[in-house]
Amino acid sequence: MSNSGKQFYEFGSFRVDPDQRILLRENRPVPLQPKAFETLLVLLQNSEKIVLKDDLMKALWPDSFVEESNLAQNIFVLRKALGEAGGDHRYILTVPGRGYRFVEKVRAVRDEDEVVIESYSRSRVTIEQEIVDDSPDDERPDLESGNGRLGHELKALPAPAETLGWHRGRIAAFVLAGAVAGALAVWMLFSPVPAPKVLRSVPLTHFGRAEPFSRVLTDGSRIYFAERMGGTWGLAFVPEHGGEPGLISTSVDRVILYDVDRTRSRLLIGEQRPVSLGQDPLWVVPTSGGSARRVGNIGAGDAAWSPDGQRIVFCQEGELFTVADDGSQPRKLFSVQGVIEHLRWSPDGKRLSFSVRGRDTLVALWEIGADGSNPHPIDFGWKSPNVKWGAGECCGDWSPDGRYFVFRSLRDNLTSLWAIRLKVGRFHRGPNTPVQLYTSPDFLGQPRFSADGKKIFIVDYQERREVVRYDWGRKLFVPYLSGIAARHLSFSRDGQWVAYKNDVDSTLWRSRVDGSQAVQLTFPPLDVLHSTWSPDGTRIAFEAGGRLYEVPFGGGTPEKLLPNDAIGGQPSWSPDGKSILFARWEPLATGARQPTLYLLDLATRQVQAVPGSTDFEGPQWSPDGKYAAASDRKDEKLVLFDFSRQQWTELSDGTPFGWGIRWSSDSKYVYYQHVYAGEEQPIFRVRVSDRHVEQITTSRQILRADALSYSMTGLTPDNSPVASLVRRNSDVHALELELP
Repeated sequence: MSNSGKQFYEFGSFRVDPDQRILLRENRPVPLQPKAFETLLVLLQNSEKIVLKDDLMKALWPDSFVEESNLAQNIFVLRKALGEAGGDHRYILTVPGRGYRFVEKVRAVRDEDEVVIESYSRSRVTIEQEIVDDSPDDERPDLESGNGRLGHELKALPAPAETLGWHRGRIAAFVLAGAVAGALAVWMLFSPVPAPKVLRSVPLTHFGRAEPFSRVLTDGSRIYFAERMGGTWGLAFVPEHGGEPGLISTSVDRVILYDVDRTRSRLLIGEQRPVSLGQDPLWVVPTSGGSARRVGNIGAGDAAWSPDGQRIVFCQEGELFTVADDGSQPRKLFSVQGVIEHLRWSPDGKRLSFSVRGRDTLVALWEIGADGSNPHPIDFGWKSPNVKWGAGECCGDWSPDGRYFVFRSLRDNLTSLWAIRLKVGRFHRGPNTPVQLYTSPDFLGQPRFSADGKKIFIVDYQERREVVRYDWGRKLFVPYLSGIAARHLSFSRDGQWVAYKNDVDSTLWRSRVDGSQAVQLTFPPLDVLHSTWSPDGTRIAFEAGGRLYEVPFGGGTPEKLLPNDAIGGQPSWSPDGKSILFARWEPLATGARQPTLYLLDLATRQVQAVPGSTDFEGPQWSPDGKYAAASDRKDEKLVLFDFSRQQWTELSDGTPFGWGIRWSSDSKYVYYQHVYAGEEQPIFRVRVSDRHVEQITTSRQILRADALSYSMTGLTPDNSPVASLVRRNSDVHALELELP
């Protein structure tokens, strides 16, 4: 048995389990995508040897042709997981032009627990065999003379000595068999539980319009999800085995899908509003469609049914409540600093799972008793991820039998699904240790179990963006900056340069307006948003991780602008170069965050609030310096601030995207696009002098059959709207599982 024990690899403080495909550091799991794990395993199996690049690529992709950059990416991810930084290659050494070598001492060891079991089994057999003749000599039967306790019975047998020997042999055999059975029982009780795994991924739709952030729910025969159509969302379905999607007619516009009840006959949905502050109207609609029933006057950011369908848990920003199915008997359970999302009720009705998105935009899994008791974050011992919107762990769901809990993790631009086995044998090892099920460079939506617990349904979204510019002469959108994936464009005052966020890795770039002389100004893990140029063109300010930075035109180390590491975003530089107008989100007692506009004096670093700007965001300073435009998200208005009068006035109705407000170069017009402006997503402009509004563009002016949506993200120096175009590439997938 010593030759058949489970083998591990150990180096430094790490241990690798090849069977369960887990990397442990000081007995804590280290998240690692499958190909990176396979790369590590090959290097460990050939430790202290040079593994040629060609051999490594053949081992990792035996049936596929891939670029060498894929291998380099795996090595990068692996080094990061092992804690290597910069030129510190204490584990993996690059041999230029040849390959890689694992230089740390590697020990191949066997499972100590199995050795203990083996030793226990052998000693038990030995002891039980000795019990057969462990009586003192003076108490043992005298077989030859017939004296002793067994003598009288044995006299009647024709061959007493042989018969007793046969009995003793059979007893020994029984004891031996019992010992083996006992050892087997011990091994079964204490052995590791086989790891759950994904057997295959099956695409169920092929139309590319599944809303990436939609849940995927099932009633056992049909799958329900939200379908994206420009600036609207419809309730869609597809047979559980896949096929052509269809739309379900309902009285609710802009559907958010929350939950399906255990009878599989009712859907719990929300109605997206431009700015709901986490209080979208809550509705119940039959799975067959038709008229919806409002759940009292409840407004929610998320909701889920109890297992018996009698109560609903819902959240409003940072507050958690339960309410009866008809909206009566509300009860507050919990409040937290942050935004609560992704609610789920355990199958036994005793617990609730949810995620909390903090002020740094990271998310974390939480759990609470259904009665509000024992709220706590779920800690896996993992280090905090780099700050990026939505990074962290979220979106948990229990299997129908309550044996497993799955969740999603987003780290280093990779999305992965994990499972924890909750119910195991009394003596099995390994409960509550997450096991990676699936990973992808695509964005994976919220995982939800099928009715039988044998599948997980998700939306798989491979984001494909490109920049387009509106051509006034042709009345069409045309590719811009070679169609790169970019957002949040800003232009230098002389109109010669453009700064933008590269949407592939969230870095800040600047280039000529024709795309030439491009220079990368920031590097991961900074997640860049909203850039603005200094009037002299020498500096660029931007937002990253809820903080304000500036970086020189020629590149360099970004420096924080606000004192004491204060929060701030959406900067707009004043035309005289002396100030920056920005938004700051202040936490409320409810856990929600409320924006207010502020002015930063760049000479003194003093900050002061703009009067009357509570609930305003997306500020943009006019080129002539007289005004600022912003979005009043609470009253759903585009508003104008007159600096000389220190007064706000209304420009137009509707809630514009805060990141899409732009001034014309002559300061006469404000260009904007409304949130949820309909399937055609029109772009408007309003004339400041008389508040006259005119529509400029619609999605019909995009000559692409695969366009999913677009959003205004800049305005060129000649006043041509620039938009970020999203192409259709999001579909519903089923992950078939093996859950031992």
